[in-house]
Parts: sequence; C-alpha cells; structure tokens
Amino acid sequence: MKIQKLIVIVAIVCLLVGALGGAAMAELNGCGDGVLKDETFNSGLRITGDEPCVIIGCTIQGDIRAIGLPYVLLLNNKVGGIIRVVGDEVGTGVANVIANTVLGEKIVVRDNGTAYVLENDAVTGDIRVNFNTKAFVQKNIAVQDITCKENTDLNAFLNLAGGNNTCP
Repeated sequence: MKIQKLIVIVAIVCLLVGALGGAAMAELNGCGDGVLKDETFNSGLRITGDEPCVIIGCTIQGDIRAIGLPYVLLLNNKVGGIIRVVGDEVGTGVANVIANTVLGEKIVVRDNGTAYVLENDAVTGDIRVNFNTKAFVQKNIAVQDITCKENTDLNAFLNLAGGNNTCP
C-alpha cells in the first residue's frame, strides 16, 4: 500500500513539473537560432537582445513582444494577444509586420528606423504605428482605429479602420 501511494505521489509531482516546465518554455526570451517557423506557442513570446528575429507562420496564444531588436520579421502569424514591436533607443531597427491576424487587442510598432506594417488584420482591436523614422503602413484592416503619429516619413494607403484612421 505504501508503494502504491508513493507511485501516485511521484506521478502527481511529475505531472506538475511537466506542466510548469511547459508553461515556462512557452515564454520565450530570445529567438532561438533566429527563426521560428510553423510552431505553436500556448503562451506569449518576449524577444529581446541584439540578434535578428524571424517568426513565420506560427500560432501564438498570447502576445508577441519584440523589444530593441535590430531586425524583426513577423509574417503570416496568428496571435491571440497583441503584437508589440518597439525599436532600440536610437530608433535604428527594422520592423516588418506583414500579413498577421491579431485576435487580441492591437498591433503596436514604434521607435524603429524603418517600419513595414502591411496587410495585417486586427480582428478586435487597433493598429498603432508611431515615432518611426520611415513607416510604410499599407492595406491593413482594424475593427477599431488605425493611428500613424509622429513618423518622420510616412507612406500610407488603403488602410481600412472601423473607427478613426489617421493613416490615409
């Protein structure tokens, strides 16, 4: 009887450690070898550092937060939370946010040298492209607002917003 109880306790501990380990692995700091392709993440991704990051065709239940990277490509991803790409302190990075579907609150791209925000669909929220040196904001759809504010050089067209659109 003691052995059976011990086996049950060990099994429960293993399940708990496995569940906690899986949750910790879903929160990703860094971008692995630089490319994440066709993967599913049950939580969010937080990517920081000085290496480029490419995320293509992934499903992310939570947010994608790329902070201070020199180069980011987010292409054809399905995101349950928000996409937030914030450049470095001097605004020299390149942010490419292209053909993503965001089911969460918003897409935010700010403080980059060059920002390409193209053909995204913010299903329940808005799109904000602010404080970039060059910004290309084209063919996006947002159920709420699309905002372009204080970009030095803005090239925007064919954006469709359910609310206000300051990116013509």
